[in-house]
Amino acid sequence: MTSDFHIYCSQKTWLEGPAVEQFQRVLGFAGILKGVSFPDLHPGRGVPIGAAFLSENVIYPALIGNDIGCGMTLFDMGIPARKLKVDKFLRKLGDEPESVIQQMALDCLSGMEGTAEDSLGMLGTLGHGNHFAEILELEAILDANVCGELSVPKGNALLLIHSGSRAYGEALWRDFAAKHGEDGVQADSEDGTAYLAAHAGLIGWASFNRRLVARAFARLLGSELRELLNATHNSITPAGDGRYIHRKGASAVEAGKPVVVAGSRGTHSYLVRPVGNLEEHLFSLAHGAGRKWNRQSTAARIRAKHDDMCSLLQTKLGTKVLCPNKDLLYEEAPEAYKNIEDIIDDLKSFELAESVARLKPIVNIKP
Repeated sequence: MTSDFHIYCSQKTWLEGPAVEQFQRVLGFAGILKGVSFPDLHPGRGVPIGAAFLSENVIYPALIGNDIGCGMTLFDMGIPARKLKVDKFLRKLGDEPESVIQQMALDCLSGMEGTAEDSLGMLGTLGHGNHFAEILELEAILDANVCGELSVPKGNALLLIHSGSRAYGEALWRDFAAKHGEDGVQADSEDGTAYLAAHAGLIGWASFNRRLVARAFARLLGSELRELLNATHNSITPAGDGRYIHRKGASAVEAGKPVVVAGSRGTHSYLVRPVGNLEEHLFSLAHGAGRKWNRQSTAARIRAKHDDMCSLLQTKLGTKVLCPNKDLLYEEAPEAYKNIEDIIDDLKSFELAESVARLKPIVNIKP
């Protein structure tokens, strides 16, 4: 097992034992040179979420799994949040928001630069699980210089899209796993080269789809749309000299460029700027609050606490929630996630990032 690793998490932040065990297990994989985990670390399906690993010559698609290219894209809507007609927007989405969003997205295709293959009919969809679309308000500017560079005034409405490669990523992972399981392959082998090429295509597909969905939201809201940032947090990327960075639930970052660290639908999200020696933490940062409870235990806890499902459709922060999937409504309750302020404090105390802005959720949509 490599001895070059770091767990960036303070004692005040909840860290499950199984998550650490999964992290340590991966450190023992052949060819793994280094590993870092962030305060949002939590257990995944055999591999941890909220971590990044550096390998040499070998790649491990199992560390990324099926949601290849999952990431978040943030847009400025060019309008003060107070002027949004939220109730009218929600009425347009109705009881089947996914179909409404997808149809509107496909109508926007002709005005998009670039194309994306869609043999499975996935374009314009968000997906399930923890994927979402959220309208937020830039509630507080914490770094005037960076916010000035983004040219977004306080109080403006923002749109955050969190989704991945949908069934296409699932298909690529399934085909690879059928042949190799969780074993790695040489990056320059026939299977390694084929996987990396398909993987790169899915990174592009996922980004394109997030932009397409955002177009649909802008049209439904009658607003403008300007992309502020785009970060992928499930990927394998070359790091030079035959090395590769594997990220699972960890945003890829560049010096000086802010990224979103998402809270839950009932808490703030934050814009942060990476600082320090980015190589030390593998050019990666936490991508969100990270789960505190798994889906099954969350559903049981929240059902016991909330007899009336309608009480989950507006959070304590005032966020309006649209989620026709009842199971998902319970599983993704804000209580299932760690304290986002603790996550941000950890990133700052370990000198990994500085806060740029605080974002308040207004509407959270999970089809």
